[in-house]
Amino acid sequence: MPVRKKATYTKYGKKKAQYGSNMQQGAKKLKKGGKAKKKNWIQSVNKSIKKRGTKGKCTPITKKGCTGRAKALAKTFKKMAAKRKKKK
Repeated sequence: MPVRKKATYTKYGKKKAQYGSNMQQGAKKLKKGGKAKKKNWIQSVNKSIKKRGTKGKCTPITKKGCTGRAKALAKTFKKMAAKRKKKK
């Protein structure tokens, strides 16, 4: 009877790759930041916010319901606004 290999897991509970890293399997190397940039990402984000009715969820950022991705997005918008004001 063949011996089965025991699965290995990361500390987050996800299975580790058995056959090496993605780079060995022909995956594209990503830019610093993790994902390829989408050119008009802000339009899709604003459309989603409008559709769900969550405008102002993170105003102010210290609000209790402002967590995770929403908080990260609020910080990004804040940086963008500061840059825009600085240009004037």
